[in-house]
Amino acid sequence: MKLWGGRFQKPTDPVFEEFGRSLESDQRLVVHDLETCLAHIKMLKEQSVLPEVEAAKLTDALETMLSELESGSPVEGDDEDIHSWVERILKERVGELASSIRIGRSRNDLVVTDFRLYVMAACREIQALLRELQATLVRRAEESKSSCLPGYTHLQRAQPVLLAHHLLAHFWSLERDHRRFGQCFDEADCCILGAGALAGSSWPVDPSISAKELGFSRILQNSLDGVSDRDFALQFLFCCATCATHLSRMAQELVLWSSSEFGFVRFDDAWSTGSSLMPQKKNPDPAELIRGKTGLFLGNLVELLTTVKALPLAYNRDLQQDKPPVFRSKEELSACLQVMNGTMATLEFKTQVMQAAAQDKGLLITDLADVLVRQGLPFSEAHHLAGRTVSDPDNLSGEEKSKVDSAWSELTLEKALKSRAHPGAAGPDSVKRQLESAREILSL
Repeated sequence: MKLWGGRFQKPTDPVFEEFGRSLESDQRLVVHDLETCLAHIKMLKEQSVLPEVEAAKLTDALETMLSELESGSPVEGDDEDIHSWVERILKERVGELASSIRIGRSRNDLVVTDFRLYVMAACREIQALLRELQATLVRRAEESKSSCLPGYTHLQRAQPVLLAHHLLAHFWSLERDHRRFGQCFDEADCCILGAGALAGSSWPVDPSISAKELGFSRILQNSLDGVSDRDFALQFLFCCATCATHLSRMAQELVLWSSSEFGFVRFDDAWSTGSSLMPQKKNPDPAELIRGKTGLFLGNLVELLTTVKALPLAYNRDLQQDKPPVFRSKEELSACLQVMNGTMATLEFKTQVMQAAAQDKGLLITDLADVLVRQGLPFSEAHHLAGRTVSDPDNLSGEEKSKVDSAWSELTLEKALKSRAHPGAAGPDSVKRQLESAREILSL
């Protein structure tokens, strides 16, 4: 029997019934749905809406269902949604008393409560995976403290940097992701039970009781807003898209660095694939797949933005489409983080190749200009002269050549790196401080 069928004289057309069914997707909410039902029953009992005996019977049945699910029992059936499935199974166990879980509550406030619990749990799971990848980056950076390579702008060699500094650049972008997911957790952390369908309930419901049971730190302020708000889901999708973009940047570097033209890294056999035709090939497929999946995260964000952009208050069935993009993003981002972690943990850094590339004297031209300034030239003149040593060295005057030779005598790769000691710079002293800060964040 439908949860809503009382005023209808015809059965739902099978085509439309299948079109509107969401059980396969929203069964991901089943544990949260049962937990929310348990909290609601406790609230009804404490507010003297449900007799203690009935509340105990419902609670025992719901807890048994929860235990069975946690033991691997599947969610099966042709139910309309996860809420219909829960009530059907509950009715099989306690009879008509099962419908009491709907007293003072609608599917509207129930589903958004479930959804918020899901997003909160997803934020914590992704934060944990981010920490694992960050720890791997710190470990690899510590292994490579003295190794250097060219830094690039416009994909052209620019200035020397320590490999550890380069790896830690990704650590800090992931740290921002970690912080954003924490902010998203806070955005989702609000109990909406009590909003009902849109206007609250005539029953003496107390959302603060439900919130305490479910671990929410605050309750709704407005029932219309409560059932309509999907800002937390949009924020989650934005966080996922931003994090995926950072992973895609890492992936792009690994694809480039593993090419013969760079030769900076070698993928582990367990984290690469070959060619069905060309026996010599070793392909950076993990990085390419991560890079390729980035569009999915961007699309999921746009999908939900488009869904909610013109919805009137309060609930509309369009909002059935709010959860699939969140589910996809959470599951795909979790996989991407694990794959990137496995790839980075096993990657072989070709530090000798990097070091050889870093010997390119062009990387020190900026430092050459700085030395010329210290020797008394105006910066614009020093910049121009340093540039001519690259583009037109044969036409330097004797005086210019003397100045340049004098400046070069003060320069080495090691000195250039060591001079970059201020906070945030690429030199060894700065990188040491970065590592200390990173280890403190990770509590290592």
